[in-house]
Amino acid sequence: MRVIITDTAFIWNHDNPALEVFKDVLLVVCLEGKAVTDKYECFISPYKHVGMGIDTFGVDDQRYKALESVADDLNRNLGYHDDILFLTDGNLESLYPFYVIKDRNEFNSLHLCAVSPWKFESKRRIQGHKNLLSDLSQLTSILYIDSNKYLLNLEKDATMKEVMQKLESDYGALLPTVVNSIGELYGRYYFDFASNSYVAIEEGFNGIDLSKKNQLDTVFEAELYRSFSTLGEIIPPDYLEENDRIKEEIERVPARIDGKKICEYLRKQRIELARVNGIEFSSEECPSIGPCAGTCAKCDQESAYLRAKLAAIPAEDRIIPDFTLTKWEVEA
Repeated sequence: MRVIITDTAFIWNHDNPALEVFKDVLLVVCLEGKAVTDKYECFISPYKHVGMGIDTFGVDDQRYKALESVADDLNRNLGYHDDILFLTDGNLESLYPFYVIKDRNEFNSLHLCAVSPWKFESKRRIQGHKNLLSDLSQLTSILYIDSNKYLLNLEKDATMKEVMQKLESDYGALLPTVVNSIGELYGRYYFDFASNSYVAIEEGFNGIDLSKKNQLDTVFEAELYRSFSTLGEIIPPDYLEENDRIKEEIERVPARIDGKKICEYLRKQRIELARVNGIEFSSEECPSIGPCAGTCAKCDQESAYLRAKLAAIPAEDRIIPDFTLTKWEVEA
């Protein structure tokens, strides 16, 4: 396993004592161009600060461009056939290592823990963070925390320091469960907060076990070590251009940050379709909390049921409601 943090993150930085257990597998990506600690291994970006400059975010940021210029070196540093866990937070710069690696790394299982920016931050920062999370298809697992919910759950007179302390505490409490789980994940998963467990994206609703909600692991049980292997020939000369594995890769559905919103929208459309056509139909709201694919095996079952019922209705008598796309769906 490798655990990746940056020197710019608010929560997961080299001063966080919770990370000391990862001493032998932790890599600090130093976006500011200099080593920030001798406690952990550092990968130093060639960034050089020049002048005042204009605030830019995401791929337009000079710190991002500097890291991008040595991304192949960073990728080689990570080794082969291993789990790589990116610990990030609402600081969008903490996502830079993930973003430069995601399309380069072919041999590792990538896992991302992320936190949304605060709603009162600048729109450019919020949009920049959203852009860096626009493609999650390369991930084996995603855990995403909506930090703004902490503002709703605390007292109105709570200070920002108190909010950050709670967020950091809750986020840190999840870490053992994350680390203990990711070595056993094969496929594509999202962390579901309703059950405090990882759920296979394809299973979605059917994979959520609410009995696990109060069984959150708080102790690290996974062995933390680096594992490297020699890169050999992995594709024989007679490798077929098309096979089941390629088909699966093409058709698999990645998790989306707005997956729950998509799921609920489509569920309401199925309910309306059944109502106007007089089809007996019931649909339970998915208890999932967090990123998901927006559709799953349960959704497919409901859709297949409705298609079968519609097929039994003469074509001239079928009613198809006008489903108007909203702004967020067009953007999605």
